[in-house]
Amino acid sequence: MVQFVKQSVEALGIAPADEKSALLMIEKAGRTAYKSEERITEGSALKFVSHLKSVGHLSVLEHSNIVLQLSRGIAGEAFIYGTFKKRAAYHAIWPLEDRSTFIAGNIRAWLETLDKLNAAARWASKALYYAIAPKLNEYFPALFQAVEVPVDFQWVSRKVDLCNEADQIRFLKTHGESDLPAFVFRITTDRGITHEIVRHRVLSFTQESTRYVNYGNRGVTLILPEEYDYGISATLKDADAAYGNMLYHGLRPQIARDVLPNLLKAEIVVSGRWSGWKHFIELRDSSGAHPRIQKIARAIREYFEELGLTI
Repeated sequence: MVQFVKQSVEALGIAPADEKSALLMIEKAGRTAYKSEERITEGSALKFVSHLKSVGHLSVLEHSNIVLQLSRGIAGEAFIYGTFKKRAAYHAIWPLEDRSTFIAGNIRAWLETLDKLNAAARWASKALYYAIAPKLNEYFPALFQAVEVPVDFQWVSRKVDLCNEADQIRFLKTHGESDLPAFVFRITTDRGITHEIVRHRVLSFTQESTRYVNYGNRGVTLILPEEYDYGISATLKDADAAYGNMLYHGLRPQIARDVLPNLLKAEIVVSGRWSGWKHFIELRDSSGAHPRIQKIARAIREYFEELGLTI
């Protein structure tokens, strides 16, 4: 039987800076794809995220954010800035007047950056690696492996500190271009609108999967189309019967989904920095955008306004 629900936006907040909360955030995002939230238990997050790492499903690790402050003396300031500027698609970099540097990145970005630093031959790259890797292991031992630091580099890790969420948002309000914190939203809308949302490639996404979710077991749910008369949408009830018929004939959900309409309900977790969300709001909260994505962008705008961040 077809069910109808209203579109909604839920702010999940700033991506957390402590390991336990980060694991929970990643698990919530990852289980959205399979609609297996009922399997979340007190200790399930670590096991779930460890499995994601082991099978290489690293995109879900992007629903996270770690901000480090690197003090002067690890390597030349220009070298540090230049190294991470080359990876600007993955990290936000902000140099400070005291010649220290804030560097932000999600867990996937940090894992891949550490691999690149460790593989590099330059002394300065090794110094950066041995400064950052032990600190990430200290703060996030379940996510970053322990590193044996050579004697010549044992001084460098004392020059790295973790920046918490409160300091991140405080710094963003005073330095709007710093882009340090990441913000996470759960959006419930239709598949047509999620196709538009994922066009914003600077953001990260985990979406309810029509490959793995069996709507024959739970019923087909559509977004209530508020832009036109509800009676018109009654014709969409045939989609449930057609989908069920395909499952009955032995087809898997990933094939049976062919008959589902664009109006199918889709939950999507979206993460990104202030600059990405600002662009999203500017583009989507406008008269030329689809009415449903306009409402999403307005709800996100209101969240940021409550934080004291305005477009």
